[in-house]
Amino acid sequence: MERKDLVISGAGSASGGLYNLVKISGTGKVHGDIDCNDMAIHGTAKMEGNVEAKAAHISGKARITGSLKTEHAKIHGRAQIGAGVQCRQFDCHGSANVDGNLSADEVHIHGEAVIKGDCDAEQFQARGEFFIGGLLNAGTIQIKLFGHCQAKEIGGERIEVKQPGRTWLKKLIFPVGLTAESIEGDEIYLEHTSAKAVRGNRVTIGPGCDIEVVEYQDEFQCDPGAKVGAYKKV
Repeated sequence: MERKDLVISGAGSASGGLYNLVKISGTGKVHGDIDCNDMAIHGTAKMEGNVEAKAAHISGKARITGSLKTEHAKIHGRAQIGAGVQCRQFDCHGSANVDGNLSADEVHIHGEAVIKGDCDAEQFQARGEFFIGGLLNAGTIQIKLFGHCQAKEIGGERIEVKQPGRTWLKKLIFPVGLTAESIEGDEIYLEHTSAKAVRGNRVTIGPGCDIEVVEYQDEFQCDPGAKVGAYKKV
């Protein structure tokens, strides 16, 4: 079946279906599921259904009531997704709100992201703020603290949480840190992290941390500026 383009440049609405390009630069509403090659939202869009696209670029404001399945999700504006997201690469430079789970090969957060379910990835990198209501699970997790980050549980092979150098005034006005109930991995390095339990093979607790219990197998190091309630080799 031939795929046509769906372009809304003013105000309008359309039905879901098979498309080549879905482009909304005005105010548009689409009723039903969409299957397209490319989706570009530069205005305000409401997609009443599920969206499947090879590439999805949101630089305006988009609300998807269903799920989003794509090779590459690029968000420079604001996106609200009512169900889960499944993709190979998830890039958030704006604001993203996912009511379900996020599953991707690579996750890059440079803005703000709220994931109410679990986040599963091969690589997870964050330089902004995020909230994950469930488990953050990734092979490699790298977090640069430029805001407040939170996950219920964190698990991975290599976990690194660092706070870049900032002036005392910025620290006072914009408090940063990572909060989690538990963090578990093979190699763990943490700064400015609060957690009930940290478990790993090689664990380094850096400055600004507040950890209730640390369990390690091979190596444990603790910065003098960190607070650890108890630690034990298992």
